Amino acid sequence: MSPTSTSVRATAPAALAAAACASAVAVFVLMVGETALPTGTRSDFSPMITAVLAVVSVVGLQRSGSPRTAWSLGAGAVLVLGSIRYLVPAGASADTLTTVGLVTSGTTGVLLGAAVAGAWTVSNGPWALLTGAWSAFLTAAAVGVQVPVDPVQWTITQWLLALALVALVAAALTATPGGRTQGFDARLLMVTALAAGVLTVGYRLLGELVTSEAGSGGARMWFAAVGALVVMVIGAEVTARVVPPGDDRFVLAVVGAVAAVYPVMLELFGSGQWWLPLLVVAAAALGVCCTPYVPYAAAGLVVALAVSTAAVLWPQFAENVPLPVRLALIAAGTGLALASSLPGSAAVAALGLSLPVPLTAIVGALWLLPADTVWTALALAATGAVCAWQVR
Repeated sequence: MSPTSTSVRATAPAALAAAACASAVAVFVLMVGETALPTGTRSDFSPMITAVLAVVSVVGLQRSGSPRTAWSLGAGAVLVLGSIRYLVPAGASADTLTTVGLVTSGTTGVLLGAAVAGAWTVSNGPWALLTGAWSAFLTAAAVGVQVPVDPVQWTITQWLLALALVALVAAALTATPGGRTQGFDARLLMVTALAAGVLTVGYRLLGELVTSEAGSGGARMWFAAVGALVVMVIGAEVTARVVPPGDDRFVLAVVGAVAAVYPVMLELFGSGQWWLPLLVVAAAALGVCCTPYVPYAAAGLVVALAVSTAAVLWPQFAENVPLPVRLALIAAGTGLALASSLPGSAAVAALGLSLPVPLTAIVGALWLLPADTVWTALALAATGAVCAWQVR
């Protein structure tokens, strides 16, 4: 067998692994960056910078047209993220840490954009990309700080960085010369980059509004909370109307999925069982793989919302249905919903995949309100139900 044929055979597996690992790394760094980056580099503006640069990177790589360039750029971004902790001195000033934080946020965005652009060059690549990103979002808070191998003292985030680097280098080396990314679209760049900036900043401001009104209690607190959820959905709906036809469901599906999974993510975080995150990853992948047979985004969201809400409303349900079963159903349901809504445009996919972490600013603030969690769960269920109706 010639080296060329071997390279061609390895192209798809390497690309799928690179897409899954790179997207997972980007989400891990956004959610639990302190496990791989110097302390003090996190910024409230990190999600915005990451989202905008993810979209810009995708569109820029579409203009270059080369999957090898996408995977190589992703490998460079992972190398930067993996080494920056060792390059920054221990007594670095606040200004230095702020600058490093901005660099890492931008690098994370470039990594996510490169993963999306590369995934769109291979069959089933978008599904691998989505599986990695969504699984990371569901499990990062639960496992990000763990050190699985004591002698090495690397967190899971650092191990994932190393794995992603290997996968990305392999994808770059085996990429076929004739492969092409999607074509360049200047209008789509402007629309998605503007949406990324407005939505991520808006989510942060709305989350701060809900938090600031938490002490007021009563009608005023709930007016701010419900208003934030309404604006959150309206922002997704407006975005759906300005992106190309056929790509309009993905951002709405992301909003609904985050509303559905947040309560159970907290349970996963407090479970302390090492195998539950693995179950969640497997269930999310199963949901994504079921898309060709059950391509119904609304059905996936409804299942996830029903299980998540029922566990809060009726404690007896939570006792009778074990946490692993609930986790599997919610992960599979949301995976199915997101995969069924995947857009054809890589730029819209980059926009949608950069939103789950910023969305937690609103959903998390709502969950922490000094109120009965039954009402909070109902508010999230109503939000998810609206999104499910829109993506039906």
